[in-house]
Amino acid sequence: MKVNNAFYNSVSAYYDKMIDFETALQKRKILLSNFIDAKMESVADIGCGTGVDSISLSQLGLEVSSFDPSSEMINTAKTNSEKYNCEINFYNFGADEIPKSFYNKFDLVVSLGNTLANIPFNKIKKSVARLFRLLKKDGRVLIQILNYEKILRERERIVNITKKDGEYFIRFYDFGKKDLTFNILRFNADQTSKKELISTKIFPYKSKEIKKIFKETGFKEIKVYGSLDKQTFDSKTSNDLVLYANK
Repeated sequence: MKVNNAFYNSVSAYYDKMIDFETALQKRKILLSNFIDAKMESVADIGCGTGVDSISLSQLGLEVSSFDPSSEMINTAKTNSEKYNCEINFYNFGADEIPKSFYNKFDLVVSLGNTLANIPFNKIKKSVARLFRLLKKDGRVLIQILNYEKILRERERIVNITKKDGEYFIRFYDFGKKDLTFNILRFNADQTSKKELISTKIFPYKSKEIKKIFKETGFKEIKVYGSLDKQTFDSKTSNDLVLYANK
């Protein structure tokens, strides 16, 4: 079992292959355009990973500052941003560690790709409070995690199976009492004996509790969707939990 930073440092070498970075970039750019208006100029990407959201936001015309606790993810994101000719500022901080010098700097804060579900129960309130402070007056926050109400009810262990350039990536869960273990099994089709399995803890926040945390932090006009294309959230059927709120 790897701590979260070490897990993502390890996966950074093949993460883009596993998610099909270029396809993900095109989809994300379209979806994120639904949450951006002409008044927005600056955005903070929390848990930027290898940069798919940061680059999408930059291509949509925003000034982007990106944060991630994994130094290797940051390094890959920098390389990707150069590839796409995007000027993005990258910082190696987790959500609860972002310095006060960034307070009141952003029109929009985004945290997608299940980032908040990687934050332990004892740090989630502090992390959400930090997101609140990053925003300017009337700024907005956009959050996306998986719908854990559905996941915990169905208890389907297999998350995804993908294949790219002869490599297989199997993402799956082990269910604990309060948290989940997220695993990635990686192997080559021609050398199945040479496999790699890495694991980390995931914290399954549900819609009511995450909405309550945001409300208690001070966020207003909290909207909940079942996807980034603004489908109605249904705890039984939605794959995602998307939260969009004002400061």
